[in-house]
Amino acid sequence: MPNIPLDQVSSNCREVLRSAIECALTREQSVTDPVTGEVYTGWWGLAPSWRGNTLDVPGRRFVTGCMVQRLNYYGASVPILLEGSHPAIARNQTFGPQYPITESTVFGDLFSSTTPLLGILPAFNLFVCWEGLLPQSCGLLGLPLLFEKRICDDLPLCGLMPVGPCALSCVPNDSYWSCRPNLFAAPWPETVRVKLETSSCQ
Repeated sequence: MPNIPLDQVSSNCREVLRSAIECALTREQSVTDPVTGEVYTGWWGLAPSWRGNTLDVPGRRFVTGCMVQRLNYYGASVPILLEGSHPAIARNQTFGPQYPITESTVFGDLFSSTTPLLGILPAFNLFVCWEGLLPQSCGLLGLPLLFEKRICDDLPLCGLMPVGPCALSCVPNDSYWSCRPNLFAAPWPETVRVKLETSSCQ
């Protein structure tokens, strides 16, 4: 696929770039768009070395999980807390109690897909499993909340593939999950979980 000149990159693509930078870099790091002059500042710090180097495998996976968990097709305001085995998003004793509902875990790699870009289907594979207590915590609204209100509009066209409850699809990794992108892969520890406020279920 030919490279697209920066001045021809759409605003939607720049929004994706902004999300990747916010997930990857720290709050002290930023990059400037050479065309628009806009400054993109980091937030979560899941791959701060990307500022001057190639994004490594753990970085690709953690940044992917962060970006996907922040998807919000309908623009509904749903506060979330990101958690995972990365030190930057490890369990937070201050904010954790404010987000008592464990919702879902996402894993994948947006940056190294070899899937061809054909038609309307996305050229990547991303996976989401839901926590076992999500339906009980949010009643019958649990799964529609995850797939319709918070993350995505219409599976599988958005590229996010549900793999069922995390306990059936992944293996425990301390307080989190390590998950396989396919039956033959070793479990990936680079997964990102979202927790919700109780009010999100209402």
